[in-house]
Amino acid sequence: CFEHFFLPTSIDPMPRNFFFLLDTSESMKYSNKLDNAKKALINFIDSLSPRDSLTIQTFAGKGTIDLWGVRPGTEEEKKDAKVFISKIKVVDDYRIWGTDLHEALLEALIRAQHDGEETQNDTVDVLVLISDAWASAGETDRAKIAKHVYDLNKDGSVKIFTLGFQGQADMTLLDAIALMNGGISAPILQGNEDFASQITLFLGSELGTILLSDVTVKITGEDVTVMGETKKMYPLLAEGYEVVIRGLIGLPHARDANAPIKAITTAATMDNIQNWEVSTVVDLDDPVKSSLCYQSYAHSRISQLVRMREAVEFLGDDIVKSLLNLADSNCKEEEFSDCIKAEALDLAIKANVVAKGLTAMVTVNDDQCMDTDEAAEICVDGTTPDGNKESYEPKYGESTDGIMQSSTMTYGYADEYGYTSASIEISCSTLFFVLTMLSMLLFAIA
Repeated sequence: CFEHFFLPTSIDPMPRNFFFLLDTSESMKYSNKLDNAKKALINFIDSLSPRDSLTIQTFAGKGTIDLWGVRPGTEEEKKDAKVFISKIKVVDDYRIWGTDLHEALLEALIRAQHDGEETQNDTVDVLVLISDAWASAGETDRAKIAKHVYDLNKDGSVKIFTLGFQGQADMTLLDAIALMNGGISAPILQGNEDFASQITLFLGSELGTILLSDVTVKITGEDVTVMGETKKMYPLLAEGYEVVIRGLIGLPHARDANAPIKAITTAATMDNIQNWEVSTVVDLDDPVKSSLCYQSYAHSRISQLVRMREAVEFLGDDIVKSLLNLADSNCKEEEFSDCIKAEALDLAIKANVVAKGLTAMVTVNDDQCMDTDEAAEICVDGTTPDGNKESYEPKYGESTDGIMQSSTMTYGYADEYGYTSASIEISCSTLFFVLTMLSMLLFAIA
């Protein structure tokens, strides 16, 4: 198992070309959703600089209801944008009721691409969708909507971020669109009707200060085989975030200690395309660190696989295969989605991870447990500090140019297949993983 951390420092922010796509269908008037979205946009506009640009498009039963921009982020233009936003209202014309997500996304994407062509090469083009609905007008086939958006944006020139009101928006579709177009999706949580703060926090943290775009990481080694990596491409990297890649390593010899491994990171910056390289060696002699590494890897990889499996429903096998490398390239399942689920299930069982739709957990009393409190009916497992297991702190190395801090930490031991992996020792409770589908149970037995 390996973990690679890449943290940018001393990088100038990149100019941003924002395109906000705001749902104004009738349902947005309930719970003050539209008013809160408007408030969040006004708050975010204050963060724009003259180097940034802004476009705002509203939609409902047709793709474009009102349109403002494209304008630079000067003080005068920001004031005008706030006035425009303050006048946005829910559509009350029955002839354009409903939500035409398909037409709205395609029209917004075409405009964003055109605006991007008019700006400098170092500008990041970002489309942000805010909605509370399912596609109910125009094209309503979810698979067609996702595929048409992906086909129009194949070059990844526009990064699409989606925000949907929990319980009403089609979050599965919004997540697939964001996943396949270089963005992030997030639910706007119900129960806390301060929706504006949630939207403002998301925009500020994910898009507030963009340092890098089109980040790719390649892990290689002359005497190792890298497989099952987590996310290797980061369309955007904002200030305060780091790139983290985890994966498994295959060794030609079961105990080939000190095998070299190298990480090469490439990204677009304010100035040009840059490359950073860091190397280390495989450490096979520390099972505690290997165990912790594998557990972190399992959580990250399972989350990635589950999201990709959902995306297959909308985009088909061929597109998802181009974005995901399975650890087992010789999967015998007929459907690619079944191969994805099989890997996720196998990983969940090996790492003792409870994953929605894959496994469940039941705990039973064990006399060997270490009680944290005499009155408590809980136990501490042997991997926690209270379980007297050695803890560790990652150590970061600094690149020679002084611009990036980057470190690859490799822990592991070779199992019978020659892969570096580990299992977490559970010393105080017994875990029973129950397969949620009989077919997957048969697969595990086979």
